[in-house]
Amino acid sequence: MKTTSEGQVNILASKLEAKTGINLTLSGTIEQVDGLLHLKLRDSTLLRLSQEPLDVPTDFRRWQVIPSTDSTGEISSVKIVSSEQLSPQQTKKASEDKCDLVGRVVQLGKKGQFVRFKVQRPGEKTLKPTLLNPDPRMKEGQIWQISARLQGRSLRIEYAAPISGNALASLNTQTVASVSSPPTAIEKKTSTTKEESLESLNSSNNLPGTRVLENPSAPDHKALAALCAHTGDETNWQLFPGVWRRYAWEWEAINPATGQQARVQIMARGTKSQVYLYPEVASDLAPKASATSLEETENLVVTPLGAARSIGASCFKVEIGPYEIVLDCGTRPKGYEPLPALEHLSRPNLLIITHAHQDHIGAVPVFHNRWPEARMICTPGTREIAQVMLQDGLKVQQLNEDSPELFDSVDLERTLFRLETQDIGEDFEPLPGLTVRFINAGHILGAACVYMSYGKRSLLYTGDYNTTSSRTTTGLQICDLPEADLLITESTYGADAHPARKAQETALIKAVASVVQAGGNVLIPAFALGRAQEILLAIRTSHEFRQMKIPVYVDGLVRAVTNTFRDHLTLLPQSVQNLVAQTGIEPFFDSEGIPPIIPIARKEERPLAMAKPSVIVASSGMLSGGASVYYAQTLLERENAAVFISGYTDEESPGRLLQNLETGDTIELEGKEITVRAQIQRFNLSAHADKVGLTQVIHKVDPQHLILIHGSLDALHELARSGDLQKRHVVHIPAVGEAIEYGQIPEHVSSRRQEQLIEYQTNSEVSEGFEVEVIAEVEGAWLRIPEEIVEGDPRWQILADTGILKARWDRNSLKLTSFTQHDLIIDEAKKRGENCCARCVYFQGRCCQCEDSPMCSLQVDPSGYCPEFFPSQSDFYISKD
Repeated sequence: MKTTSEGQVNILASKLEAKTGINLTLSGTIEQVDGLLHLKLRDSTLLRLSQEPLDVPTDFRRWQVIPSTDSTGEISSVKIVSSEQLSPQQTKKASEDKCDLVGRVVQLGKKGQFVRFKVQRPGEKTLKPTLLNPDPRMKEGQIWQISARLQGRSLRIEYAAPISGNALASLNTQTVASVSSPPTAIEKKTSTTKEESLESLNSSNNLPGTRVLENPSAPDHKALAALCAHTGDETNWQLFPGVWRRYAWEWEAINPATGQQARVQIMARGTKSQVYLYPEVASDLAPKASATSLEETENLVVTPLGAARSIGASCFKVEIGPYEIVLDCGTRPKGYEPLPALEHLSRPNLLIITHAHQDHIGAVPVFHNRWPEARMICTPGTREIAQVMLQDGLKVQQLNEDSPELFDSVDLERTLFRLETQDIGEDFEPLPGLTVRFINAGHILGAACVYMSYGKRSLLYTGDYNTTSSRTTTGLQICDLPEADLLITESTYGADAHPARKAQETALIKAVASVVQAGGNVLIPAFALGRAQEILLAIRTSHEFRQMKIPVYVDGLVRAVTNTFRDHLTLLPQSVQNLVAQTGIEPFFDSEGIPPIIPIARKEERPLAMAKPSVIVASSGMLSGGASVYYAQTLLERENAAVFISGYTDEESPGRLLQNLETGDTIELEGKEITVRAQIQRFNLSAHADKVGLTQVIHKVDPQHLILIHGSLDALHELARSGDLQKRHVVHIPAVGEAIEYGQIPEHVSSRRQEQLIEYQTNSEVSEGFEVEVIAEVEGAWLRIPEEIVEGDPRWQILADTGILKARWDRNSLKLTSFTQHDLIIDEAKKRGENCCARCVYFQGRCCQCEDSPMCSLQVDPSGYCPEFFPSQSDFYISKD
């Protein structure tokens, strides 16, 4: 098999591939065998049709099909998409049966014999084809471009190339059904048919070897011309689909011969272009890295530049090996010094961004203006959201006289253009010897924790994270976290335990329904990014609101962020994608839906939103500015209205003050004194982990040095005192500018505490082993766990979910595994001995994985049944023994 190193890869080789992610063409005739229609290939191979097409042609043709494969890689059936009649000359040459796809690796054969891909098809069923001859570099979770040939009844890989996060972000944007469009005037200037676009491109004699996946609206030929002029290479560049970026068209590109990647931008009127070539390594640092000393391999120093003993302006300098790395670069809210302490930086080599909240990205344009040579990298989701959030940050600076202008529109556009992306879950090497990995953080769309290692040292920076899933994110999976020498973790709720999220969401929906059914209005101030979209989805899918036609209005920054969510549904959880694919429901805005969800386009429309019973979701969530303040000034004085706070509020924000007021008290909002008569209530829909989640992460990473940041002093110290953290780790609560060096214990740590740390680090049994009391009975035994162990280690709380555990002996150890409510349901279904989903080989992770089943990729009832049932080889639990 040839790979990218040999320069033989065809990137995104067909138009269908750009649309659906897979394209298989086979040449043959349709024949009926044993009463079923089959596609008969030239070598007489028969492939059953999965559908009964009407008026099917019987002549020899080239067929475009969607394959279904079994676990061995053999094609079990095909679905016809289209066909093409062949001329006699083409018929003679029609001997190549080819498959091109772009998919995520979800399973690798133990002996490297096969690979299974997950191929997303927006609006259609996800495919999971199995192919033979995988590339040895493949790892689960990676995205690959594949070209394969049919051999017998199996697809055998011939060419394979990994796709970077930059290219994938472009591909994902293109495949979503509701892609943002440029202004009408631009559309008229670039409006040509696909045939005209291709003809124009193919007539460009100065670009003989260049290939492109055409977008009929995008001026691809101009992008290619700019790219070739910049690099001097006129033969090998290939474009991914163009994406409209508010003010310009943008493309990702690749040169298969060299592996060089690039980004191209053409301004709206086509008069200006720019090209960015992604650096594979920093060449000026390569010599230094190649001569790495032992001291450099053990060097690890962290200096907070913001979010130390407070929340805001998250930014951290990390000196690891020979490099100076910056993690996040955010701003503080108005009323404070907005920037982090960037004066502590000398010559940063790299900026890594965890997510797109202003307190983590707000100062990125400032950073790029000062150090333009440093690479900037984030996840694809974060870059998409950053387009909106940073633009809003600039707007606030320009409109607010009290806000200093940190950057201008030129800085912003240059920053966004050069902001690179990498996929979550894949290791990459942005600098020689430095390995970095993004890990899903579960906070908001695109949010990630950052793991990095160089030589003997490693570090994990959490950014903001949540171990509980929400409607718009999948929670951080503890098992995804590696151990690290040093952990920097947020501590927002280090002193709190969250109530059950589902219960809080249900309570919010019922409270909202109660107010509007009584003829009132409800204002839900919400964070524009994440919280607002979660609330809209909860309302859209709730039983209460399906019975009413009460309008839901959306205002402020929420509108722009929600539009970005709509344009990138592939970045949202599978449940949201299934909602769209299976029901056709618009998940966010729909003025004709039940309930109608309507964006407020102009300020003049705002009074109408309060004229009749309604729900209003508006930013900001803390009532510190934005559209929510306008509505609060009116609704707070209405006795039949309500203001429901949905999450975190700063101690000095109006949203926090409002929660402590009673009916008849007054509050000042933007200079206007308001008498509170409305109902005020707070619901906890936090996007941050609570004390239990925080300690789970700390125990899993098991660092020598634990740095607590991003929290109030009370939260930081309460978390530091939790359980036995100070016996297991060197705990730091640093100030801005305070350097923390790996291996150095602070002077304030007592000698007794230092002895405990040394004892723990040299003998892991101190933290893992403990004595239990065994109480024997006739039919079993009780194991009594010491109370301090249960309270100090959250893993015991997880085991106590149902009160039932699975246990088995492993030599001299007794292994305990939690038994969840879902496990109980599956166990009961299996015990009945019927042919149900719980006993089916395709039942994995609560979902059906059978491609031929209409329930494929959806959660199913373990006791359910479908015709595709195939018995599992191991459908038992230890509890049956």
